[in-house]
Amino acid sequence: MEAQIQIHPKKRAHIWAIGGGKGGVGKSVVSILLALGLANHNQNTVLVDADLGAANLHTLMGMKTPNRNLNDLISQKYDSIEEICVQTPISNLRLVCGASEILSYANPPLSHKHKIVQSIAHMAADHVIMDLGAGTSFNVLDFFLIADKPVVVLTPQPISIQNAYAFIRNAVFRRLSRMAQKHPSLHELVRMAMNPKNDSQIRTIADLYEAVQNSHGEKSAERLMDTVHRIRPILITNMAREQRDANAARIIQVVAEKYLNVQSQGVAAIPFDPLVEKLIAQMLPITALPKTSRALANATAIAGKLIS
Repeated sequence: MEAQIQIHPKKRAHIWAIGGGKGGVGKSVVSILLALGLANHNQNTVLVDADLGAANLHTLMGMKTPNRNLNDLISQKYDSIEEICVQTPISNLRLVCGASEILSYANPPLSHKHKIVQSIAHMAADHVIMDLGAGTSFNVLDFFLIADKPVVVLTPQPISIQNAYAFIRNAVFRRLSRMAQKHPSLHELVRMAMNPKNDSQIRTIADLYEAVQNSHGEKSAERLMDTVHRIRPILITNMAREQRDANAARIIQVVAEKYLNVQSQGVAAIPFDPLVEKLIAQMLPITALPKTSRALANATAIAGKLIS
């Protein structure tokens, strides 16, 4: 089992992690929009392409193939993440380009993840936004779980809502599995509960709490629930075309609270914006969005509320 990634308690940047079910929900676009929103609030912001297998954030930012990326940090070509950080044309916004060579496997070694996390946490910035890869591989979940602002992006489509809920559920059990890894019997109980059709009829985190309480005592059960309560995602519905679309994330909010005992930090929506779609289709940078963009205006408002 891997050891828990730790961030030493010293003054550091606020970490945002942008994740969500499968690809196609506009996660990278939301990452850029939130970064632009923070920059618009005069926050010193760094955008990090943490997709360790398909890095392309620099393309959406209108930048050519970078000559410095996370590979260079891991391979010790550079000593500090600040050295691979490049200034964008936007005031208050820098970019760390992703790696797609050495780290292009599903679960890089803990030492690599630890180095990336520690470097990011101690950057000279107010906020660091990590654009995570798609899916629920361990490296995606581990980066998501260390964030101060873990954001789950979805679209109004039913399959996307299902995928977003599954992402949160996987994050919960990833953290519980790590919490219990030094206690074989408890770890086995958590592992069994991961199967929604388990024979012990454990269907919710409340059921798991009761099972742990009966088998391992009140202290272990409370520790389990405290571990779950520390997961507080921000749910953002992207490409909302009408009001009922904007309410899609609230479905997850209700279901996650009922079945996972997970309470969200907030629920928000970014409207569908044809300007964004046009820029992507024409391979133009998202940073070219005018101030009249509805998506940019909403993202700036969301960023403002989350840092207030």
